[in-house]
Amino acid sequence: MSDLLAMDRRTARAAAGESISLSDEQAKVLLGELGPQEDVLAIYRNGWGCVVLARDGLILLRNILKPIAIRVPAPLRILRRTYGMSDSVDVLVLGHPYKLWGSKLDPRGELLMAMGEILPLGSPLRPGRGMRLSTWISRHPVFMIAAVFGALFAVLGPGSSEKETVAQKPETALAVPDFKGTSLATAAASVGRHPWQAMSAADASSDQRPVKTTTTGWQVCFQSPSHDETVRPSARTLTLYAVPEQEECPTRLHGPRRIVMPDLVGEQVDDASRALGDLGLEHVIYFHAHTGKRLYDGLQDLTDWQVCRQQPEPDTEVSTGTQIDLWLIGPSDPCTEPSPKPKPKPKPNPEPEPRPQPSYGTSSGGGTTGGSNSGGSSGGGSSSGGSSGTSGGSTGGTGSRPGVQFGQYCSPVGAFATTTDGRPAKCFMGKDGNARWGYNSG
Repeated sequence: MSDLLAMDRRTARAAAGESISLSDEQAKVLLGELGPQEDVLAIYRNGWGCVVLARDGLILLRNILKPIAIRVPAPLRILRRTYGMSDSVDVLVLGHPYKLWGSKLDPRGELLMAMGEILPLGSPLRPGRGMRLSTWISRHPVFMIAAVFGALFAVLGPGSSEKETVAQKPETALAVPDFKGTSLATAAASVGRHPWQAMSAADASSDQRPVKTTTTGWQVCFQSPSHDETVRPSARTLTLYAVPEQEECPTRLHGPRRIVMPDLVGEQVDDASRALGDLGLEHVIYFHAHTGKRLYDGLQDLTDWQVCRQQPEPDTEVSTGTQIDLWLIGPSDPCTEPSPKPKPKPKPNPEPEPRPQPSYGTSSGGGTTGGSNSGGSSGGGSSSGGSSGTSGGSTGGTGSRPGVQFGQYCSPVGAFATTTDGRPAKCFMGKDGNARWGYNSG
C-alpha cells in the first residue's frame, strides 16, 4: 500500500487493514477525489482494477498507468448479494455489473450491502443476459480460457461413468426477522433458533468499537441480511450492528455517533463522571455552583459533591469531543446560594443645637450710657438701673473705661475698661446671649 495513504487521516485505516496495494499514482488520484471529511471504508478487487468504498459511495480507479477516478454515489444498486467462494457482491456501475471481492475490512461485502439496495428481479435497470455474459468474459479472461480447454477435454477425453445423484431435501428459506431496536443480547439469543452459518455483531457507528453478541446494554440498529429478505440461513452469516442503549442509532451504517446528553442534575459527581465516561464524553470541567470558579482539586476531593447545573442541557445531541461543564456543590449544601444577612444601619448623629446669636442694643436696666466723658469730672462712676456712665477724662468707644463693675452689661463686645478698684476689664459675650464685663487676664 502506498505510503501516501498511510499518512492521510482519511485513508490510514484502510492502508493498515487492507492487503490490496495501490500505486502512488492511484493513491494521488484517490486522495484528490475524496472529500475533506470522507474516510475510506474498504478496498475491493474488480478484475484487474480496484474499487474503493468511501463514506459517500464508490470510487472506481481505472487505468493502471494513468489512473482516473470515477465516482458512483450512494445508494448503491446491488445486483446480487454475497455469493461464491470469494464472497463476492455484484454492484451495478454505469449500467454494467461489477463483481467486488477481496477486502479484508469487509470480507463478506456487508458494508457494500448496507450502503445500497437490491434491485428487484424485474427492474428495467438490470442488465440483460447478453450484457452480463460479455461483461463476465471481459473481466475473467483466465477463467474463460480454462473453461474452453475444459470443454475440449470433456469432449475428447475418456467417457465418464454415470454417477448416481442422491436427492436431498431442500432447505426451507427463511424470511429474516426485524431486529432493529431490540437488545443485542436478546436478538442474538432468538437468532440461535435458526441454523445460520455464522452470527456476528459489530459497532453500527463510525467508532468501530469492539462488540460481541453477548454484550449487554446495546441495541440493534442495522442488520445484514436485511429485514424481510428471504434467505437460506445455513448459507449466510447474520451480522447485527448495534450501539449502546444510551445512544441514538446513526442515520446510516457507520455514520457518526449520536449521543444524547443525560440528565445529571442531583447526581453525585463520581456517578456523573462514570456515566459520561461510558458515553465517551471525556472532556469534563467542574465549577463551584456558588462562586462559579473552576475546581482544580480533582475528583478525589469532590466524591460526595453533587451536580447543580450542567451544560449542554439534558436531551441535547452532542458529539464525543464536546466539552461538558458541571457546576457542583458540597454535601448537604444547597445549590442556590443563600441570601446574605442584612447589616444594621448605623444610628444617625444628632444634629447640634443652634448657638444663640447675641442681641445688641439697650434695654431697661441693661444699656450702657456715657459713650463720652466730660473732661471736668474727677473720675467717679455711678450706675442707675443697670446702666453705667463715666465722667471725667475722655475715652474712645473701644478704649479703657474706668469705673465699671464685673458682671455689668456692656457694649460693644471686645471693649476694654477698668473697674472701680483699678482692675482691667473686657466686654465678653455671655452664654445667655448678653455681653457683660469680665476680668481681662490678657
